[in-house]
Amino acid sequence: MRGVQRYHEEIKPAPPVLAWAIFSGLTSFIAMSILGMITKYGAAIKDHHLPFAIAPAGASAVLLYGVPSAPLSQPRNVLVGHMIAALIGTFINQLFRDSPESLQWLPGALAVGVSIALMGLTNCYHPPAGATAYLAGFYSADAVRVGWWFALYPVLPVVLIMISVALLLNNLARVYPVYWFTAVHMAPSTPPDEPKTQVELSQSLEQSQVRESASESLRSSVDSCGASQVDDHIENEGDADSAWMAARIHELEHELHELRAKQHHYEASRLHTPHSAV
Repeated sequence: MRGVQRYHEEIKPAPPVLAWAIFSGLTSFIAMSILGMITKYGAAIKDHHLPFAIAPAGASAVLLYGVPSAPLSQPRNVLVGHMIAALIGTFINQLFRDSPESLQWLPGALAVGVSIALMGLTNCYHPPAGATAYLAGFYSADAVRVGWWFALYPVLPVVLIMISVALLLNNLARVYPVYWFTAVHMAPSTPPDEPKTQVELSQSLEQSQVRESASESLRSSVDSCGASQVDDHIENEGDADSAWMAARIHELEHELHELRAKQHHYEASRLHTPHSAV
């Protein structure tokens, strides 16, 4: 919770549009270059012709480096969203592996639909994960080559690299992540007296008008018969607002004394100040 509060307090406004556009483009280039170099020069990848730089990583780069403060860009959404999609896509791929050719359109669509439903249930939507689910479910060459390992390789290492680059580079200009696990604690607390609904707002306005009307009548009562008589009347009434009304009367009396003192001081200063020559 302490870490969440620290991120909430340190969130800074967005940099200028041009500067941020250049910065996000540069960080995206760095992240995708790392994936490309691993794919090109990784010994095990080259020897076994394994996939690595999957296409959904490019879509995730838009969110991670273009809009890092968005809820869909936070580490939990990126990691869990891609993992759900990879697991569901792989499962449906294996489930329909021996299906007839007339049903080969079904696994990809089903993988995307089920993955989105599970992302909604876990509250970790990440749009590029839909591409991961489709890639795994629609008999793509990469998914078929690694089979059940697709979620652990290449999806998991690719996602961890993307998040790590975002953590290192985004914090040079912005605070990332905005939160680690949930956005609930990031919502600003509502003051207890602040109306939350239109009905409460209307009731608050009505109460304010009633109190203003009562204040005006109390002011008239103070000027005409004095505060002591009004206090006696309040004590006899014994209603729920009597304490507030009594306090309000004393406040009005205090304000009236201050205004009279200021007026007296102003008039005295005018008497002792010579008029300027015309």
